[in-house]
Amino acid sequence: MDKTELERLAVDYADNADVLQVYQDWGDTVYLQELFAALNRYEPDWNKEKELGSWAAEFILDILQEEEGEWENMTKEERAERFDELLDERYEDFHGGHQFARVNNINLRLKEGEELGTILAESDEQVSFPILPKKH
Repeated sequence: MDKTELERLAVDYADNADVLQVYQDWGDTVYLQELFAALNRYEPDWNKEKELGSWAAEFILDILQEEEGEWENMTKEERAERFDELLDERYEDFHGGHQFARVNNINLRLKEGEELGTILAESDEQVSFPILPKKH
């Protein structure tokens, strides 16, 4: 991955070091792009706060690192099938954990007098994980 792009990510996502780690460790691999495709099939809004959002990087790292030594031994079709299996097994639990944390944060903001509609409007559609294409 391009050093300039990594530096930009380090600044833009300073509060989420896992985003940088995803791209440092996996940004030059086809596996990351294949996982992005699987995530897009499973839930097109996966990288927005209303889904996995700021937890997406941790989720991606968990999946890619779990079978790190095996990805290269699989065909593209086998990897796609395995990614789909892992998403079926784990996405909803991870999503539920993220949403629980979001509700707690929203509750704190409501106690400070903010309006629920305003909070949701600014956070639900917020992209909290950047999808960068692999540079060839």
